Amino acid sequence: MITFENLSKKPSTFKGFTGVSVAEFGELLEKVTPVWEKQERRRLSRPKRQRAIGGGRKPKMGLRAQLLLTLVWLRLYLTTEALGYLFGVDKSTVSRYTRRMLAVLREVGAATLGWSEPPKRGKSIAQAREEHPDLFAFVDATEQPVRRSKDYETQKKHYSGKKKRHTRKVQVVVNENGVVRDVSRSVPGSVHDRCLFTKSGVASKIPKGIVVGGDAGYQGIQNDLPDHSVIVPFKKSKKHPLNEEQKLLNQEFSRGRIVVENTIGAFKHFKVLAEVFRHAVDLWDDVFRAVLAIVNPRIQKRVSIAGTA
Repeated sequence: MITFENLSKKPSTFKGFTGVSVAEFGELLEKVTPVWEKQERRRLSRPKRQRAIGGGRKPKMGLRAQLLLTLVWLRLYLTTEALGYLFGVDKSTVSRYTRRMLAVLREVGAATLGWSEPPKRGKSIAQAREEHPDLFAFVDATEQPVRRSKDYETQKKHYSGKKKRHTRKVQVVVNENGVVRDVSRSVPGSVHDRCLFTKSGVASKIPKGIVVGGDAGYQGIQNDLPDHSVIVPFKKSKKHPLNEEQKLLNQEFSRGRIVVENTIGAFKHFKVLAEVFRHAVDLWDDVFRAVLAIVNPRIQKRVSIAGTA
């Protein structure tokens, strides 16, 4: 049976099962604890609850074990039966604890988002860079296959012409270091990247002075960003092939925006976001933001260490 005590004795195995190191797990547990306690108080004091707080069946797993269980689920995306066998509980217990922990991790992940305030006038370049490090905002969308719905209208909306299958899509905005600054609500795979950018409302969130870049799917976003500099690659056509200068500029831009691809790749390290999503699409946003609670602090820490080196 998997326990924290046994698994943590083998750090490489621990990271293989959970996607985080033992140290990262401890840091995440510290962030999760106050949010979990707040949500538990709210759950136990809800008006329709008939028992007093402290009454009823005692939990089979403590907070640390519930977090470990959820991370293993996110990393390996095992069935509830398989997870229950590994942790010594039944599948209904696995489902109940993971759902609650996903809500907690979602809140922790949301706290890592947002843009720093623009620097005040009169600051030196070094001071302004320290207070407001972002120079670029790279935007991209990622899709994950989902199960085909039995409802015709629902499955039609989720069919992605780009991927040739049914998918769920989300938009991610990162700075030049790969730190995630904004995540949209997920949409069916049929929604175009350009349309998602407009509907997400992220244009009003990006501070002025930051250069915004996106791939060829974001042609025209400059109309949503009249106060920003916008970079999108040149798009060729049969009648208008790219010249050498345009090709070189596209290559240079691709080198810069690879950072958003690397960040999205960090999310895909967790199989719950890499394989076909077996659960209801209503749960997808919780899952993506739960992984955000792991990925974003890791990138932020890496950038902070690099900045002090």
